[in-house]
Amino acid sequence: MEIQELFMWWADRSAASRYRAQDLSAEDLLRAQALRSPKALDDWRVSRTLLHEVRAALPPGGATSLSHSGGLAVCAATAAARPLGIDLERIRPRDAASLAEWVCSPAEQAALAGMECAERLGHFYLLWTLKEAFIKAAKLDFPADMASVGLAAGPDAKWYLRAPPGQWRAASYRLGEEWISSVVWRAAADETVHPRWRAATGCVLPAVTVLGEWVPLQA
Repeated sequence: MEIQELFMWWADRSAASRYRAQDLSAEDLLRAQALRSPKALDDWRVSRTLLHEVRAALPPGGATSLSHSGGLAVCAATAAARPLGIDLERIRPRDAASLAEWVCSPAEQAALAGMECAERLGHFYLLWTLKEAFIKAAKLDFPADMASVGLAAGPDAKWYLRAPPGQWRAASYRLGEEWISSVVWRAAADETVHPRWRAATGCVLPAVTVLGEWVPLQA
């Protein structure tokens, strides 16, 4: 059994001080010219500084996925090329029940409805980040395909991954008190992937709590 490492990198606002336009790809140079708001510029500088550091640490052919929000960024990376997706969201007050009707399966909606308010909000963001990560990794359509992926209860009452065909795996984390991140990846049949968090240069990784690790029911 081959063992692969999956690193999830974290960058905070301090990463923006190390931003250099000369480190951008040709595509990102064009995108940078369209940025106007200070918030968008802050997110851009943090996320692109992180992406540059991650790519510099990877061998040729590695895979990356990037997400940023509120001046923070996360980047998933593996040395082996594979479908990979990550999402980061801040836990903010939302009408989780109404949003769930839009993006969740009936079973996910029922599970949310049975939770108290604070638990419901946290679980909704867990589901949302899982779904967003799948949108990136499996190149699904947003928002049309959000309800088609996520979690489903198995015959043993445990939660399993609802995923596109393939050996998909997923994990979700709380970062500090305000942030939830989920990562999904497709693994080969003969490998085990170990997710690990690390901080970018000069950044401080908040406390990491594992919220769940999932495989499809048939796996």
